Parts: sequence; C-alpha cells; structure tokens
Amino acid sequence: MNEDNGNRPLSSYLNEGKEPKDGFSFNFLNLVLGVAVFVWMTTGTSMFTDDWTFYLYLCIAVIIHELGHVVMGKSFGCSIKEMQVFFLPFVSYKSKRASGRSSWRNIKWSLGAVPLGGVTVFKSRALDAPVFTDDLGAGSLRIGKRSASSPYIEDKPAWQRLLISAAGVLFNFATFLVLYFALPSLSYEWYGMLRPLAVLSLLLAALNVLPVYPLDGGAIVFALYEILTGKKPSPNVTKICGWIGFVFIVLFFWVFPEWLSGIMDSVLGLFF
Repeated sequence: MNEDNGNRPLSSYLNEGKEPKDGFSFNFLNLVLGVAVFVWMTTGTSMFTDDWTFYLYLCIAVIIHELGHVVMGKSFGCSIKEMQVFFLPFVSYKSKRASGRSSWRNIKWSLGAVPLGGVTVFKSRALDAPVFTDDLGAGSLRIGKRSASSPYIEDKPAWQRLLISAAGVLFNFATFLVLYFALPSLSYEWYGMLRPLAVLSLLLAALNVLPVYPLDGGAIVFALYEILTGKKPSPNVTKICGWIGFVFIVLFFWVFPEWLSGIMDSVLGLFF
C-alpha cells in the first residue's frame, strides 16, 4: 500500500504535522498494543499461523512491495518521509545525516508489530501545511507553485501517480515470476526456502490489486479516473471510499475469511 497523498488517504490524518526523528527510536507502547492486537486477531481465526517463519517471509514480501513504491516515487522526483513494514511501528531509524530532498537518508524506516502489510508515506502539501492546495477541494487556498520538479506527490501527473501506486504490485509479481521459473532448477533445500516467498509475493500482488481504496488497486482506479476525466476525486469522496474500504477489509479478513481463502486458492491454482 502506498500513501498517495494526492488523494489524501485515511492514515494521513494520523500523521499530520509529525516529522520523523533522527536516529533509532523505540516505541514500547506500540509494541505492547501491537502484540495485544495480534493476539486478539489470531484468536478463533484460521487466517494466521503459529509458524513464525511465515511472518519472516511476509515481512520480506512487504519490504519488496513497499520498495516498489519508494523506487518508483523517487524516479519521478517525489520526496518520501517513511517506509513502514507492518502496522503500529515500534522501532524506527532515520539517518542523522540528511541531504538533498531525494536522498535515501531522508527516509524513515519503520517496523510494526501487526503483520498486515505496510505503507509508504510521501511528502505532501496536505501533510506539510494547515490548508490544502486548490486542486484538493473547492474554496481552499493555493500554497506554492505546482511544478514537475516538485517533491510533493499531488503535483505529479496522474499517470505518474498511477505507476507509483502500481509499483508495489509490479515488484511483487516480478519477484514471483523470477522465483517461479527458477524454482524447478533449484536444489531441494533452496526450493523449500524460496517457494513460500514466491507464494506470498503472488498473493500480496493479487490482494493489493483489488479495486478497494486505500489498497493500491483503489488508488489506481482514482488515478485512472483523473486521466480519463481530467479531474481528481474530491477529498470527501476519497475519505468516504477509504472508510468503506476499511470496513470491506475487516469483513474480508475476519468476518468472512472464506472469501479471502477462495481468492487465495484460485490464484495459487493458476500456478501451483
């Protein structure tokens, strides 16, 4: 998942006005809360496993996914505040030697305690200023000058934001394809080590491409809408879609997990 702040996702409101601290930081409260949430989620459900190697492979797959957003965003000149793997981050690192706006040293790297995905937070006018730019809603004030060289993600053309949103899925699918064609020629030990990563990379790509905001598929739909109509969805629309998407994800994972299992079985059945 990427923070396409041109559409102002839900989580951006939680981070508004906060700047990453330099060096290592540890949040004990988030760790405790994350463990409590994880225990609550795993109680009475078959969607999680006691095999801790699963979470290691999932962590690697999420890192690859979020790096897709980071690499694509940086290739278009976006500044990136944070790359977070899993939710409720309890340990973070940001280099004390910050440099130019496009430097990797300016990114805060965070690890969370709840293994449900990740997020990449892009530099945004909406997060840096108390009012929005004029393309984010009627009656708002314009701040700064839009430019192709701007570090703000909402200043980028819709086609670039579409590629940024799709990059995580593309990186996961590329990882799957490389491993899928390499696995038959590997030894038994390497096959056993890399097959779970191939499977999780494919599943992560399939789930994130669903057209549900704030998943990547939803951000892709918004970018396509802008390309076709020349207009961005209003902040109210994206906010409502975000809440609807949140409810859908909760239903998808916990209330009716057989839906998710059906999709996973169908996707895996195509290749394995």
